[in-house]
Amino acid sequence: MRSELTAGLALLAGTGAGVAVAIGVHDASLLQAGSVGRVAIFATVFLTLVALVRGTRLKWVGEVANFEAAVPVPDVEPVVPRRPFGLGRLTLFLLPNLVVGLLGFTWVLLVPLVMALDWLAKAAVGARWERGHGRLLWLGHDKEEPWKLSYSPVSPAPPTRTATDAPPA
Repeated sequence: MRSELTAGLALLAGTGAGVAVAIGVHDASLLQAGSVGRVAIFATVFLTLVALVRGTRLKWVGEVANFEAAVPVPDVEPVVPRRPFGLGRLTLFLLPNLVVGLLGFTWVLLVPLVMALDWLAKAAVGARWERGHGRLLWLGHDKEEPWKLSYSPVSPAPPTRTATDAPPA
């Protein structure tokens, strides 16, 4: 679920940069106070609704069934990416949004905003599921099916003990 979180944050940052460029290049008259408030209310309501729907077992939109179908990771500790924020993703999302901002099509920036909110809702639902089940979800451990989820326990299993509570020999 870290991939959705980093992608959502990168896309949100790119969208914010696109809006900033649009305001700087085309004057602040592009954004009225009422439209900013409407977008903020829309974003809050959309994020809430998407998180509620993603947290269900509905066939094509719910994520819980996918989380529960995850298989155990064969390794003891999965490899964590070195660059957790995803600088490549940020660049990928930043450039088109900057171009849109330069052209002054601020309404087009609602599309990446909606995508970012969807990814953030999926990450929030995944984090809630991980916390409730004591597992960490991982994406891409199966080279043949990189889209398939796997999981590992939050903490390693305690060492086994004998009947006298002594460590095994």
